[in-house]
Amino acid sequence: MDILRVLVVVCVAGWLAISTFFSFAVAPLAFRVIDRGAAGQLVSAVLPRYYDWGIVLCAIALTGSAVLTVTGRRPRVRALAGIALCGTMLGLLLWASIVVLPRAESSRRARDDTAFALAHRSSVQLNGLMMLAGAAVLLLEALSRPARRDR
Repeated sequence: MDILRVLVVVCVAGWLAISTFFSFAVAPLAFRVIDRGAAGQLVSAVLPRYYDWGIVLCAIALTGSAVLTVTGRRPRVRALAGIALCGTMLGLLLWASIVVLPRAESSRRARDDTAFALAHRSSVQLNGLMMLAGAAVLLLEALSRPARRDR
């Protein structure tokens, strides 16, 4: 496996690990262990950095996939699928960070439970779609054969 493929896999796998750990361990534990208001403040303080890391890692993976496609080191359809999936991950993260997160934060501060529930539901759905796209990238890479080298 060449260095760019490794970079794409490491970035996507790293982001999926961070996302899974935060979504299924950290956030639920915070709400279970500390006061609901304090847990909400903790999670809302962490989320901007969470999205920043996701955006950086997915942008690196997208760039690596694009370079692999341009250099022709992988079959065209597989390369375009990798770009589409990494681009989807990045787009979902940007939407969640720029649109959904501020909406959730403003409704949380205004104590508008209905608006917050809608924003939270959107965030969970976007996170789930992003995780599926990331899993698809990893599956695509796992099933891909390494490029042949002329000897």
